[in-house]
Amino acid sequence: MRMAWNQLKNLSVVTQSGTLLGQVVGFIFDPESHALVQYEVRHGSPLARKILLVATSQVIGITVERMTVEDSVTSVTNAESQRSPAAEPTLTSLASVRKD
Repeated sequence: MRMAWNQLKNLSVVTQSGTLLGQVVGFIFDPESHALVQYEVRHGSPLARKILLVATSQVIGITVERMTVEDSVTSVTNAESQRSPAAEPTLTSLASVRKD
């Protein structure tokens, strides 16, 4: 199955166990290999939104209704939420600075 960006954009992202993580808002593309390497997923409440970078290897499946990812993505999310505010951002979870 192939999907256009307009089908992927705002697609719900859930873990294997059914936890809603957010919606797809972008992707990271490797120009050397011509491959999609990560999905940008908007996560969190409207006042504290973050962008999660989900590796393609963490994606279990994609349908027209949702993207299903490994439960380990939730573990990263929980660990990130417990970090000190002064900690440096990581590639797994970045503060949202993106303007839609």
